Parts: sequence; structure tokens; C-alpha cells
Amino acid sequence: MKALVYVGDATVRQLEVAPPHAGSGEVMVRVLQAGVCGTDMCVVRDERPKAVAPMTLGHEFVGLRQDTGERVIVNPLLACGHCRACGEGRPHLCDNRQVIGVHRNGGFAEAVAVPERNLVPAGRATTTQAAMADPVATALHAYRLAARAIGTGPVAILGAGSIGLSLLFVLKRFGVRDITVTDLSAERRAFADAGGADRTAQGIDASFDVIFDSVGAVATRRDAGLRVRPGGTAVLVGLHSADLALPAGPLIGGERTLQGSFGYTPDEFREAVSMLPDLDTRWVHAVPFDEAEQMFTRLLEGRLPPGQIKLQMRMSA
Repeated sequence: MKALVYVGDATVRQLEVAPPHAGSGEVMVRVLQAGVCGTDMCVVRDERPKAVAPMTLGHEFVGLRQDTGERVIVNPLLACGHCRACGEGRPHLCDNRQVIGVHRNGGFAEAVAVPERNLVPAGRATTTQAAMADPVATALHAYRLAARAIGTGPVAILGAGSIGLSLLFVLKRFGVRDITVTDLSAERRAFADAGGADRTAQGIDASFDVIFDSVGAVATRRDAGLRVRPGGTAVLVGLHSADLALPAGPLIGGERTLQGSFGYTPDEFREAVSMLPDLDTRWVHAVPFDEAEQMFTRLLEGRLPPGQIKLQMRMSA
């Protein structure tokens, strides 16, 4: 079967690979559509998280169960079920956490073997919407971590990429008002305007109750940590950089909170799936699988138009 494989040396290749076989408790899923995530970029660049080549990437995907034909969305987070975090109902923080498409072969392929417990019916979501479950669930989890701190706002989202726009979608869904979205790209700011942002700007120039950093660069983390009001909360979601550089004085003296946010719980993933039929996907760009290797290379080289915010590959008709 065809698969897009990380082969090491910052390279992905479309290859013919042996089809997988479902093990105990697993089912075969014929992939319909899969999204490219910043995590995939980090894997290929040999940053965190680490993957052992050769590895079929892809953790944002929707497909058909081969046994029943049902359209399903795959929760890519795998947990041991025995550690303290799992016992506390936080399997996304599992000591032995693995991710489909990072630690085992994922959805950039014609078919993949997946634990049955990780399948969620796609319901009324379109195929494009269904492949957005992971970003929306990530945004939902970040919102839940900061919900008490948000109050009546104002709130800022740094970055109008797929996580930033998913955050905007979730915040609007829960009635949050006075939302500012920042991004250097005018095209991306236009999508934020269309998504209901109360204000868009190139950079942050005010104080906010809560700031969500969906970028994860050193500069945006600094802005998030220092631009929240005293007593406010900065939620760090983006993973672009491994570094954090903030002066301690304003954090301590202003009792500002830095809140990390990673992944989502299984319940949050299912809730996100229920929200997908209302997601505007005009900023999602899908290409046929045969063009995926070239698209991935352009993405790694930064040669894609800023308006192509979320890239997906169509694996099957």
C-alpha cells in the first residue's frame, strides 16, 4: 500500500509498504483524509517528539472501519491505563504516553491498524471537518484549563494558525466575548475576522485576563506571560520552540500564572467531535495523496502561501 514515510535526515517519502495487520483489540481503518500538524514538522526535523525512522506519520485522520464501513475519527493518544495520571482520569499525561503517527505508524497511509477504543463515530461532520478533531480537541482542552480565569474577558489568541482558529471557534462556542487574535499575516487575520474575532492585529498591544499562545515561539511565550494582567493566566499551547525566556519579576510580583496545555482527555475528544459540524473549514486546504510528498517538502521549506493554514491529504475517494 502507499504511505508517506519519515525516512530520517529531515525527509519524507511516498513509498510502497506492507499493509498492517490488526492485533488484539484493534481494527483496520481505511484512511479517507489526514491533516498535517506542526508535530509532524517537529518529527521530521528531529526535534521533540522523537520518532524512529522509518515511521508513517499522521495523527489527525478520519477513515472507514474495514469491518463495518462506519466512518470514524481516530483519537491518536495512547495511554497505559495503569499509571497515576491514567488513574486520575488524565490519560493524556500518561507516563508511558504514545501517539499514533509518532511512536507507531499513523494515518498518512491507505490503511492503519488502530485500537478500537480510540475510534469515535464521525457523525454529521464532513470528511474535512472530521480530520480537524485533534486541533479542535486541543483547543477545547486549553479553554477548559483557563475557563475560570476568563470571566468576561478580554482574551487574546496569539497566532491564527489551525490551533489559533480552533481556539477562536471554541471560545465563541462557549460564549466568550472580547476576543483579540494576533498574527503577522493579513490573510490569516482575515480568517480570524470571519471566524468572529472582535479585533485582529499584527501584535499584542494591550493587557488581557487570559492569553492563549498557539504559536509557541520564544517571543510569543514572552508576550503571553507579560501581557496578561496581574493575576491573569497565560496558556501555552504551541510547541514551536523548546525554550522559554521570561523575567521572573513580573510573574512573581504580578501573580501571573503560566499554564501549560497538552492534548486532551478522551471525553474532550468526543465532545470536540460533536462540535465539528459547525466548524468553518474554508482555511483548510486538501490535496490528493499523490501530491502530498511535494506539499510536505514545500511546507518544511516555508514555501506555502499563508492562506493555506491547514493542510490535509485525501487518501481515498
